[in-house]
Amino acid sequence: MALCRGLADGGPGRERRRDMRPLVNIRTALRGPRDSRQRLLALSTVVNTIGMGIFLSAGTIFLIRSAGLSPTEAGIGLTAGSLCGFGAGVLIGDWADRRGSREVVIGSMLLEAVASISLLFVHSLWPLIVVAAAAAVGRAGTGGARGAMIGVLAEEGKGARLRSYLRSVTNVGLAIGTIGAAVVLAFDTRPAYVAVVLTDTITFLIAAAILARLPHIPPTRPSGQDSDTATTERRWVALRDAPYLALTAASSVASVQYFVLVPALPVWIVEHTEAPRWTAAIVLFFESILVTVAQVPATRSLDGPRSAGRLLALSGPLFLVAWIPIALAEDAAAWGALALLTFGVVVHASAEVWQAAGTFELSFALAKPEAQGQYQGVMGLGHGLAEAVAPIVVISMCVNWGKAGWISLALLVTAAGFACAFVERLWARAQGAVAAAKA
Repeated sequence: MALCRGLADGGPGRERRRDMRPLVNIRTALRGPRDSRQRLLALSTVVNTIGMGIFLSAGTIFLIRSAGLSPTEAGIGLTAGSLCGFGAGVLIGDWADRRGSREVVIGSMLLEAVASISLLFVHSLWPLIVVAAAAAVGRAGTGGARGAMIGVLAEEGKGARLRSYLRSVTNVGLAIGTIGAAVVLAFDTRPAYVAVVLTDTITFLIAAAILARLPHIPPTRPSGQDSDTATTERRWVALRDAPYLALTAASSVASVQYFVLVPALPVWIVEHTEAPRWTAAIVLFFESILVTVAQVPATRSLDGPRSAGRLLALSGPLFLVAWIPIALAEDAAAWGALALLTFGVVVHASAEVWQAAGTFELSFALAKPEAQGQYQGVMGLGHGLAEAVAPIVVISMCVNWGKAGWISLALLVTAAGFACAFVERLWARAQGAVAAAKA
């Protein structure tokens, strides 16, 4: 349940040639991987995210307009429930490192399916908290174990590239899902919202069944290795890695931007602008298409952690440029509001692509290869905390505070992007010092 979810060869000349061939970039973004295991992972991802796209566009409105919760209750319930899953990603990611990631991802997805169908029985705050808690554990487990799976299935040194490709695939699924959400929002009836929940549940089950076709993925750190004291002490290495923890904290704050488009933007459009109600789904569809086309080409501008840090630093100011027109849509007539919202979403897509590409690169580059599940679980832990507090934060700031809230949140995300770049600089200096000492 989606309750609020060294890469380039060649120098600058080659990059300029890519810029002159946008159709090649589009084909590259949509081309599937050669590895059959990666293709199954991509297929599972696109099926899962079709349901996610429907739910992300209409799920929060479902809680308000169909389940009968107020916007504040929805925000509190999602936040409190998500906090209950805090820390699960590290434990489940470490389990995937030691047991194999395929079965762990499948189990986590099944838990998410149970949580999703349970939404049909939510009509007050406390049941929402329980359902959100189950979803948070499943989502954290899927994220941590999936990181371990990507680390095994990707070619050496190309985990960020595979993850960026999967994010492109994710946005294809989201784009398809938002079309269905537009229909749901146009009908605005209980049966239509029930269809959202059922679709979300079914896609979890199908996605898990697709992953079941993968062969068993061997553990990257067999559990027997933890029997001696020295290895046991190293088991939780990610939790003692100061640069990685700092990166996790900064990137988690920056990741709040994902919750601006969902759930805050749909509520903002429906409750505070004159734009047609279906705009909430259409602009998300448009943004998903833009991210799908641009995400994989964006990774080709990376040549290591330093360039990733630069992308993160540059993404922050773009969010400010994006969110100001979205805030101004409140005072515009219907079609003027639609134009402002569309412009804001286009700029937001560019900023999101840069931020995601930079985060993917650093999350793999700063992690130890044999413990990718644990490291990705730590990253998921931070992002899970951000996800837990984000609904009430972004709804309060963007929906309740109005224009001042949009601008304040943009400044916060900008500062977080600069912090990520600063962490990368410190990490690079430390690596250089270690290399010099060994020499």
